[in-house]
Amino acid sequence: MRKDGLIILEEEYKPIASALKTLKHSLLVKMIGVFGAFIFMIALPIVGLLNVVFPAKKKRVMVGTHSLVSNIHYKHLLNGALLDYEIEIFVFTDWLNEPSYYDIQAKDILPKWFICHDAYLLSPYIVFIWAMRRYRGFYWHLDGAILERTALWRWEPLLLELFSKKVIIQAYGSDQWTLLQSTDDINFKFGLSRFRKRYFMMDFKRIELRYMWAQYAHLMAGDIRYLPRFSSFSMAHFYVDLDLLPYRYNENMDKIIVSHFANHRERKGSYAIEAMCEELKAEGYAIEYRSIYGASRQEALAILDESHIFIEHLFNGVMGTGALEAMAKGNVVLTNFDQRLIDFCLVQDYVFYATFFREMPMVNVNVYTLKQALISLIEDKDTLKKRIEDSRKFVELSSKRVVDGFCEKNIFQNLFDGVKSE
Repeated sequence: MRKDGLIILEEEYKPIASALKTLKHSLLVKMIGVFGAFIFMIALPIVGLLNVVFPAKKKRVMVGTHSLVSNIHYKHLLNGALLDYEIEIFVFTDWLNEPSYYDIQAKDILPKWFICHDAYLLSPYIVFIWAMRRYRGFYWHLDGAILERTALWRWEPLLLELFSKKVIIQAYGSDQWTLLQSTDDINFKFGLSRFRKRYFMMDFKRIELRYMWAQYAHLMAGDIRYLPRFSSFSMAHFYVDLDLLPYRYNENMDKIIVSHFANHRERKGSYAIEAMCEELKAEGYAIEYRSIYGASRQEALAILDESHIFIEHLFNGVMGTGALEAMAKGNVVLTNFDQRLIDFCLVQDYVFYATFFREMPMVNVNVYTLKQALISLIEDKDTLKKRIEDSRKFVELSSKRVVDGFCEKNIFQNLFDGVKSE
């Protein structure tokens, strides 16, 4: 942004994509798709016969297929709900260089020369055949199916049904957002547009993909604002693997440390968050602002260990995994909840959610209330300390409730075992 207040929407006056390169990539994907279809015609009947004659000895579920920290927590959740299953996180490629995020990647089952420079071109066809033999079911994100980036992505639900595979789709956030249908929030839409090539080139496909899985997934969980249909929605299913997040409450409050994950800055309101923290410092408040950007997971968690307050975002409308991890590590979380979601929950289950929202230690903020919310916490150290303690307890109780609920009701067990619910 220039000093005269002019907001620069385009940094470079040129097309965001090359029409020629787009055509070449599209033709390449379709040509490989023909080859992939040929492979399927030969290999899948053989795999189907093997599954009938020699059923797999181990019951397995795949979580994946991208490097996301939420997969670690989902795996732990499934381990508690599916005691006789082996849960594996599969990713095509470890683009984050975080080995703790997965168990298997494409190069572990395929030669490097076959994967070449793009693990999403040819390898998905072989991985799909391998998965039909190895796994009983799948726990995917909306953009995490095996064939999602291939020319045959529309075939996937049909092939899965023919092989009697069960699929749970758990949206994590950006996999369900589109520029056309995402939200009426201008800041949010602008934030998506900053990742222009990614969202412009996949927008229509994302919409079609959401409708496809809404029809065919056995269970569809996500945000009611974005999905055309869903099987479950909750603002109370706060879950993280607490064994990976030891409580590190920073007792030194001479200077209050405020942290924020500043990736996707336009979408999270990071510029405004940083500006308000700088204003507070200029006004004499003893605070330190730490922007977490481009850091490894261990570096990010180390910052959460030292900070007292974690600001997630100003207008997304619902909390993410980062907020839950910050609470578990000993932070008060300031984030933004869409009032429409709160209203929806209260109308559908007032008895539960009236108490839930009253006891929830997170502070609901927006661009107008953030600064005063920070001042209130900074000036009242006793309240800040109490909220930090309550945040950890809240995540512990919520996580336990989620695990107990899935285990007691046998939701996952019945689904993957093929048992019809009563």
